[in-house]
Formats: sequence, C-alpha cells, structure tokens
Amino acid sequence: MAEHLSDEEQLESFKRWWKENGIFTIVAVVLVAGGYFGWEFWKDHRQERAETASVLYQKMMVAADVEPGDKLSVTQDASVTELAENLRDEYTNTQYARYGALLLAKVAVEKGDLDAAAEQLQWVVDGADEGLMLVAKLRLARVEAARGNLDLAISMLNVEAKTLASAYAETRGDLYLIKGDKTAAYESYQQALQKMVVADNRSRSLLELKLSQVAPDSQPVEEQQDLSEGDT
Repeated sequence: MAEHLSDEEQLESFKRWWKENGIFTIVAVVLVAGGYFGWEFWKDHRQERAETASVLYQKMMVAADVEPGDKLSVTQDASVTELAENLRDEYTNTQYARYGALLLAKVAVEKGDLDAAAEQLQWVVDGADEGLMLVAKLRLARVEAARGNLDLAISMLNVEAKTLASAYAETRGDLYLIKGDKTAAYESYQQALQKMVVADNRSRSLLELKLSQVAPDSQPVEEQQDLSEGDT
C-alpha cells in the first residue's frame, strides 16, 4: 500500500512538474534540434553555392582565354561580362565573385576603361579577405596612377603589405619616379630589394636597374647593390 501511494505521489509530482516545465522542455528540444539541422542546412547550402560559383568562374576563364597579345572578341567580351556580373549579383559572398571582378578589371584595363577597372577593383578591396585585398589594392593603385591620381595611389601603397611588401615598395618607387621625386623613389626601390623574399634573376636585375637610375651621385651603384643584397 505504501509503495502504491509512493507511486501515485511520484506520478502527481511529475504531473505538476510537467505542467510547470513541460512546455519549456519541448521548446528547448525543438530549438536545439532546429538549430542543429539549420546549421547543417546552411553549411550544405553554402557549399552548394560555392561549387556553383566555381563552375561559373571556370566558364568565365574559358571565355576569356585568348592567345598572348590578342584581345577578346566582342562575343567573348560579352560572355565574360555576363558571367562576372552573375557572380557578383548572385554569389556576392564567395571568393569566386572577387576573382571574377579581378578578371573583369583586367579586361577593362585592356580596353582602356580605367573607370570601370577602378570600380571593380574597389569592390574587391572592400569585401575580400586580406590576401586577395592586398592584390586588388596594388592593382587599384596602378589604375589610379594611370587615371592621374598619383598622390592617392601612393597613399594606398603606404600600408603593411606582408608577402607583397616588395611589390608594394617597387610600385611606390615607380610612382615617385613619375612624380619626379628621385629621392623617394630611391628609398622605395631599396626597400623593395630588402623585402624581396623570392625572385628570379630577371626580377632582381630589373629592380637593381631602377635603383641605379635614381641613385644619389655620391654613392656608386655597385655599393648600393651590395648593400641591398646584404639586407636580403
């Protein structure tokens, strides 16, 4: 009898607990389960979008394939533009959209449309990860220089560029040379040599040639080269 009453008391206690807490338990379970399946769905959806964007980018690369020195045909140009715009509009958050914009900027430069190139490159700079952003920013600085915005271009290159530090410094030297500031160009070329990590002989020789063209009269070019090689 005591055991029977104990069971009834436990049942009544459970009923009271369920009445007070049961709905919250159900909600918690639904939220946890929904969160898990929602997360899995989101991951699968993002992966699917990335794969689709990759296919579009590959099509864009094929459409833009020409022999060295040749330009895109009208049909190729239209196809590349359409695919790039599709990537940008429909797959904005993927890296492939940025790659497409970089290619579209290159095509725009080849056509002499610097405004369009700058717009594409700025879009990449504003939304890419750090590595791709630095690549786009270097190209944008060159486009801005070609548009006549030398001071803006130089200011864009005065940043910590990490693995692209040498390329940034060399381009900065080129722009200072265009401005007629040989002292600043010389300092930038020196920095480019010092920060050069891996380079073929042609790249180093070209940079050393640039350095020699702006070298102070008081220091022989051979000394400058020895100093720069000692720093690398």
